[in-house]
Amino acid sequence: MGFLKTLFGAREESPEEKTEKRRERDFNVLKYDGVRACKMGEVKYAIRCFREALALRNDSETASYLAEALLSDKQAEEGRSILAKLAEELPDHIGVRLAMARADEMMQDYTRMDEDCQAALQIDSCHAGALYRSAQAKHALHDELNAVALLTQAIVQDGHLTEAYLLRAEILRAMGSLTEAEADIDHLLESEEARPAPEEAVMLKAALRLQQGDAPTAITYYNKVKTQNPLMGEAYVGLSTAYAANRQLDRALSTLDEAVELMPDFSEGYKERGRIKLMLNDKAGATDDLKKALETSPEAAKAVEGQFSNIEQEMNGQYKNRNPYGF
Repeated sequence: MGFLKTLFGAREESPEEKTEKRRERDFNVLKYDGVRACKMGEVKYAIRCFREALALRNDSETASYLAEALLSDKQAEEGRSILAKLAEELPDHIGVRLAMARADEMMQDYTRMDEDCQAALQIDSCHAGALYRSAQAKHALHDELNAVALLTQAIVQDGHLTEAYLLRAEILRAMGSLTEAEADIDHLLESEEARPAPEEAVMLKAALRLQQGDAPTAITYYNKVKTQNPLMGEAYVGLSTAYAANRQLDRALSTLDEAVELMPDFSEGYKERGRIKLMLNDKAGATDDLKKALETSPEAAKAVEGQFSNIEQEMNGQYKNRNPYGF
């Protein structure tokens, strides 16, 4: 063997070269093990793989994988820190800025989210995703006019951006522009690309119909959602409210009976059923349901502790706040 090496001019690798090759091999094994782990939902193992890979070699792609895995594991602060370093290395990479905005949103730092979205839009002012994320930040900061403007721009850039239509409709509804809000929802309900229509769109259509006094149509839409997703509590609450608005209190009550039977820990269901029982003059049943609502929601119990000396008055007041008809 030594003769052949001499004959063909081959030389033995130095110890340093062997070490470097081994490090490169180990780096690649760890990196792609991490990628596979992410695809299989084993996020914590993936994070460990990416960390060990980066300890062997600095690599922007692996760092981005680590940041993404950290965000998936709800470790937003560390994930954003890694992304901020990547933004310095890759100043024109819009995806990094949008990932930073996602981390900001997870930490509820909407001012910084807005700043990161603006940085993304400086890279590409027509990027539909960046426009949408910027609108989300503006909405969280209660800057609704700019949020609507940004969502409109996002829709111009991508007419199939379902989430932009939904958010614009929600904001317009809150601003009292019900006709414009419903136009956005109708677009989604009629769109071939959006079939089947998103549950959120159907729910919002029902709420808009109810808000405009069309309880029968609202009932139809709430029933659609309940049929498609029998464990969506909000659909039962909305349907019950629509039945009550349509003077069908027995149907409202049976709807909530069904909800709490399917979801025994559904605090909102007990609370709503208590209100319906109160409207049916079943004060004892209403009180029992309010107690059950508090038992199944410790947060609600803390919020109301020591405040409800008059349960009937409280439930009446809260029902009127939810019920657009005020009865």
